[in-house]
Amino acid sequence: MALKKSVRPIIAVLTVGAAVACAKGPLPGRLVQPGQPPRVVTLNYEASVFGGSGKLWTLLPDGQRYAGKYVLTPYAPDHHMVSTLEGDRGGSMTCRFRLNEPGVGPDGGGAGTCDLSQGGVIEAQF
Repeated sequence: MALKKSVRPIIAVLTVGAAVACAKGPLPGRLVQPGQPPRVVTLNYEASVFGGSGKLWTLLPDGQRYAGKYVLTPYAPDHHMVSTLEGDRGGSMTCRFRLNEPGVGPDGGGAGTCDLSQGGVIEAQF
């Protein structure tokens, strides 16, 4: 069944809009652990199609990978984005960020920390 010519442009716009709405990018930071010099790390995010949540992941210098979902909480007074990431070697980290534009998500910039269950913290500013 062929689509009517008048419907095709609408579908094209919706498809492009959904692809553009999936923002993603790096959140640069530094890993601070007791007894070790700070090391550069990068958290990565990908927003969901409808916003309000997405995926967050990172690879630490020791090779452990962490991944999980984040949720935007734009009206929370002390943080606008929260996430708990699970490590592939049993560790976890809890992340809390204050966003420059809470309704937009991480693409608008912000700062925060991720506390590692094994000790240490990632400080990120983006």
